[in-house]
Amino acid sequence: MIVDFSTWFHALWDRDPFPWQVMLAERVVDGEWPLVLDLPTASGKTACIDIAIYALAAQAERPLSQRTAPRRIWFVVDRRIVVDEAFERATEIADKLAAATVGPLRDIADRLREFAGTCRPLAVGRLRGGIFRDDGWAGIPSQPAVITSTVDQLGSRLLFRGYGHSLLTAPIFAGLAANDSLVILDEAHCAVPLMQTINALRGYRSHRWAEDPLPNPWAFVIMSATPPQDIPLEAVFPGAERARALEHEELLRRLRTSKLAELVTLDGGSDAENDALVGEAAERALRFVQQGQRRVAVMVNRVRTAESIAARLQAVRTTRPDLTLEIVLLTGRIRPLERDELLRHWSSYLRAGQPEEPDQPVIVVATQCLEVGADFSFDALVTECASLDALRQRFGRLARLGSNKPAPAAILARREDLDTRNSDPVYGDSLAKTWEWLKQQAEKDSVVDMAVENIDQRLSYVGDFSSLLAPTQEAPILLPAHLDLLSQTAPPAHPQPDISLYLHGKSTTPDVFVVWRCDLSETDTTLWAETVSLCPPVSGEMLQVPLWQARTWLAQRPVGKDLGDIEGADSESPDDKVGLRPCLLWRGRDHSRVTTLGSDIGPGDVIVVPSSYGIEGLGQATRLKGVGRNGLDLWEAARSAAGQPPAVRITHAVLAPWLDHPPLKVLLNTLSLESHDSELIASSIQAVLDFNPQAEESIAPPPPDWWLDLLRTARTGTMIDHPAGGVIFFARQLKPEAAEPDLFADDDDLTSAAGQDVTLDAHCHSVLRAARKIARRCLPESLFEPFTLAALWHDAGKLDPRFQILLHQGDEIAAASAPFPLAKSASVPSSVSRRTAIREAAGLPEGFRHEMLSMELARRYAALPQEEPWADLVLHLIATHHGHGRPFAPVVHDLSPPDVQGTFAGINIRFDTLARQSCPPAHRLDSGVSERFWRLTRRYGWWGLAYLEALLRLADWYASRLVATNGEQ
Repeated sequence: MIVDFSTWFHALWDRDPFPWQVMLAERVVDGEWPLVLDLPTASGKTACIDIAIYALAAQAERPLSQRTAPRRIWFVVDRRIVVDEAFERATEIADKLAAATVGPLRDIADRLREFAGTCRPLAVGRLRGGIFRDDGWAGIPSQPAVITSTVDQLGSRLLFRGYGHSLLTAPIFAGLAANDSLVILDEAHCAVPLMQTINALRGYRSHRWAEDPLPNPWAFVIMSATPPQDIPLEAVFPGAERARALEHEELLRRLRTSKLAELVTLDGGSDAENDALVGEAAERALRFVQQGQRRVAVMVNRVRTAESIAARLQAVRTTRPDLTLEIVLLTGRIRPLERDELLRHWSSYLRAGQPEEPDQPVIVVATQCLEVGADFSFDALVTECASLDALRQRFGRLARLGSNKPAPAAILARREDLDTRNSDPVYGDSLAKTWEWLKQQAEKDSVVDMAVENIDQRLSYVGDFSSLLAPTQEAPILLPAHLDLLSQTAPPAHPQPDISLYLHGKSTTPDVFVVWRCDLSETDTTLWAETVSLCPPVSGEMLQVPLWQARTWLAQRPVGKDLGDIEGADSESPDDKVGLRPCLLWRGRDHSRVTTLGSDIGPGDVIVVPSSYGIEGLGQATRLKGVGRNGLDLWEAARSAAGQPPAVRITHAVLAPWLDHPPLKVLLNTLSLESHDSELIASSIQAVLDFNPQAEESIAPPPPDWWLDLLRTARTGTMIDHPAGGVIFFARQLKPEAAEPDLFADDDDLTSAAGQDVTLDAHCHSVLRAARKIARRCLPESLFEPFTLAALWHDAGKLDPRFQILLHQGDEIAAASAPFPLAKSASVPSSVSRRTAIREAAGLPEGFRHEMLSMELARRYAALPQEEPWADLVLHLIATHHGHGRPFAPVVHDLSPPDVQGTFAGINIRFDTLARQSCPPAHRLDSGVSERFWRLTRRYGWWGLAYLEALLRLADWYASRLVATNGEQ
């Protein structure tokens, strides 16, 4: 018998839940989730994560076909900063469950462990900035998981694309997100196009569009104080029981706290040089500080406005030594690592609920990135007028948990913005109409009370207040033909639908991700791909910007637009014809290239540029943990923050700010010698680490402590020559399951096995064991046999003798004399050119895919199921376990393939050259690869087939990371 929800919640947070939280938990444990959660701001909506976890534990013993609580919980919100806060809550829950030894937490944890078949009760993951970051367990498909995400990141994956990673991995995310998943879309009124798209997806998962859909739960819930009008009342929670759901002393205090806002109209222009709002906002923020407010927020509609206000405040502080305060600029146009550093420092002072007292008053100048869901609380607020829904969100950050006295605020508006003929680029006419409505509600001195309950009551008399809300984009209709095109990921169909329209509406442009590197020379691009392949980009160093803006910036043209800070909200048409400064399109180690054409850069691309280009015109940079002359290169710090082993580049470009530091100068001179003396290098590094000058000595500054700490760890690992001179040190990987995966490294033909060779037999049986465990928990029993048979045979094609030479680093004698064929090599060269040379020396044709040979060997030698659909499934899963074959295999001209012979799975195999030549190549239409894909897509549905592929591929990834040496994994 499971403990009741209130007991579990109290054990988790040491406080009782609100009534609505108990009511919702009781509802979803016994049934399904409502379509809409209509709850006010500051009511603890993020606790839906807690409720979903509890419901899953309560249903853990139910059969797959009877369970309504999904195992993956996706919390999605259209503000980047809020993703991290939900992630932190989920992480805290996961950690408490993992550590629990007694009581209700242990009870829930044990249920989840038994359900998952793993030692960790709950995994957490985060999709932001282009690459999946998890705690090492979210990649196990049987594992209960909470994954927080932006609209772009989840939406692109549901549509078989994934901003920031290879199309070869897209089916994995599509399959996981659309099966056994609960998608909670917070502040759905800010993400109407995605809401419409997912509602369409809900229908396409049904029996109508699949002959044999997989039996697993899936739910979509929107959270919004302004739900769509076409939703029936019975599908809205708490609906008719709203009064009882919100009847709690603490919750009512939050809803009733007065927030007295003065309405201020400003004359003067909005140009950058003479913006009346900038001066007034800065002055009022300073006035609040002088009145004793310790935490003041200034929230505006444009990035440029925020930057100008922060600069004005900095200038005032410089000229007034008596004025002590901290000024924090926070926009969404900042790289995740730098945002994390800012929030890590300031969240303890700004968080709602018993924050630390700052030494000095703090003024936070921010854009829309703070208005939704951020768990910050301020004592006073200055805000630019916006639509009513946006203003209500901003006032949700003022006295967030309630106050015993009214909280002061001011709402500023330029007179020119109040003319309905000047439609706002983000808020349209709603800004002016909201101002007019607020003036009507204002009492003496043009003050309006923005308390949650007060505004709700006043709106109840309005009836239709849609004109006060920000205009929403409409998504195009998602048709089955669109899904047929999108599900073709290898190779992609041409033309293909623009998924940004389904995420942000018909008048938007998608984003790209920009990375700065100081070791790329503007004058010589020949080494760019090789240099970046040694140091692949990680999410923390990526700046997410609109595609059109990136192209304009690379063309060195003025952006000419004062940008808002809402994902996908910029509607300017991208110019794809203009010539650009060179940039590297990062498509993985072997497929990246330099381009100067705007048309080459597409939605979700990762582009790498020299740090010398600067960041002005694109975003905000703190330079707190950057290297290179201008401090924009974050690779070392971002890699470490992503959970990967420390690494440092020791080159003149990277260490430019500290080149005159004596021991560092010696080290660089040592590395410039023609032959590297490892002992001399080691002693030079030790001298850098040990250097401790006398206080009176005047010397050039050393590298910062954080960089020296990374060097201290990395120096004992692998040393690789840097293509532009110098070296790179990589520390040894100790915990591979904890690192952010490189999702372009989806082709493991040359993947290292972390220092040890792995035989083909050991690897295939390791994958088989993982697949059996996954199948028992994630699939109906009828699919166990074909799924596990595919797991066993997936790598049989590595028996090709040329592939064995490849795995032995080109050593034909070692490959021929090895007692057993390999599946994984102990080490691989990091250099792209070296890997290519090994492949060519081994005689493997370019593009050779071992999985296509595995498919043919399984067709000839494996005991395939008698039923054609299941035999199809075995061959398809084998052919697609690296993402190819959806729907075509790569074109490979293999004119003289050698004999393949050996023992595999206890079967003697002999597939001679003539037999191989007589088979139609996998890329030919008559090979069956494409036909199987379409037959199985119709049978299991677009996302059902992707889910089956994802389960096998994740079993392969899991077994590759954790090599089984004895017994079960």
